[in-house]
Amino acid sequence: MDVTRRMARWAKLSEPGFISFLFQILLGAVIVLLFWVLDGLIDYLLFGGRPLSDFLLASDSHEDFALVLFLVCGLLLYSRRAHRNEAALEKALQAALEEAQRERAKMEGIFEALGEAVSIQDPDLKVLYQNPAHQRMTGVNVGRYCYEAYRKESQACAGCHLLASFEDGKVHRAELGPEASATGGYVELIGSSLKGKDGKPLYGIEIVRDITARKLAEQETAALNAVLTHQTTELQQVNQELEAFCHAISHDMRAPLTRVYSSAQELRGYRQQLDDNGRFFVDLVHDGCIQMEALLDSLMVLCRVTEVELSCTTFDLVPAAQEIAAQLRQDQPEIPVSFIAPERLDVYGDPQLLRVVLENLLSNAWKYSNKVAAPVVELGSRVTEKGEIAVFVRDNGAGFDSARAGQLFQPFKRLHTYRDFPGTGLGLATVRRIVRRHNGRVWGEGEPGRGATFYFTLPS
Repeated sequence: MDVTRRMARWAKLSEPGFISFLFQILLGAVIVLLFWVLDGLIDYLLFGGRPLSDFLLASDSHEDFALVLFLVCGLLLYSRRAHRNEAALEKALQAALEEAQRERAKMEGIFEALGEAVSIQDPDLKVLYQNPAHQRMTGVNVGRYCYEAYRKESQACAGCHLLASFEDGKVHRAELGPEASATGGYVELIGSSLKGKDGKPLYGIEIVRDITARKLAEQETAALNAVLTHQTTELQQVNQELEAFCHAISHDMRAPLTRVYSSAQELRGYRQQLDDNGRFFVDLVHDGCIQMEALLDSLMVLCRVTEVELSCTTFDLVPAAQEIAAQLRQDQPEIPVSFIAPERLDVYGDPQLLRVVLENLLSNAWKYSNKVAAPVVELGSRVTEKGEIAVFVRDNGAGFDSARAGQLFQPFKRLHTYRDFPGTGLGLATVRRIVRRHNGRVWGEGEPGRGATFYFTLPS
């Protein structure tokens, strides 16, 4: 067969054109000549008596030459046509093979570019193809059954995701832990199937993803959540105990405090019968009771700030500030404070709790400005370096040492004496707790004798 093809190729039987035709004429002439010589040689051997040349040149000894010539021409024409058809089929087959190789190369390039570990298996779960990522992850297993290669099993695994996909044609997922996966870590398997026109499965496509990092992160997150839940429970218990303690202190102290205060009030009616020392101590007890009453009220406000559930909305802060300023002017008419506020200042938060913030900040500004000639208190806002909107309350009063600013918001910590500026030491602590409940932050800036500014931010 190869000799025939080589001769056909040599004779260019499958090629069109004049040169191919000449080659075929020459081939026919050679065949006819060989027949002529062979026919004369046979006659010479059979009949003899004359020279070989007489048999070769004698025309009567080649009576069937025309038939031979016809057969040779027909054979050449048939061979030419047959070989041309064969050449066309070979060319088409070669083009189809090259196209298939290009498509295979394209498919492999796509699978390699995906970055995912991909393998292709037949309906019997024999591995037909693995991309490099899959080979690096699981090893080279082309030609082996997946359950033998990955699980060391003799038959398909129960609940196989590829078999399930062969059944219903859907995408199926499965997760394997370190004890079952071929990688020794956590993997996610995604199986899908490719079916023919008759609905029978042709190939199964499996994607393997290493999810060890994600699983470890989930386990760490779960552990942290458990710790945080435990800490939150403990914190809630501590807060409940603290609130109960504050309520108990407030309730249990008010009764004896009321008796002491009432007694001091009665003793003040006997001032004329007391000497200077007696009157001093009576006034001291009376003022102490008033201070203790204010402290208990502040303590109760601090407790309620923790208990109250936030009810946030967007509202204008200026009307509440104007009302508080008017009340401060009425309560302290001897302090001629000029209050400055913008036309509108919208914030998002709990209106009741933010009113408590304003009451503490404005009353502090009023109090610490009472010793300057022209006290000024300002409410406003500005944009911080972080892009936040910060509400501020500024005064031109006593100010404070910035080096001790860390003590401002601690309960019962005071930067001025009670004699100079009376107070409970809980106002700014209450402000900080409210702002923190709004997920904001609060801070203060100031200089001794040059006023102070307190800022707080709220969620937008």
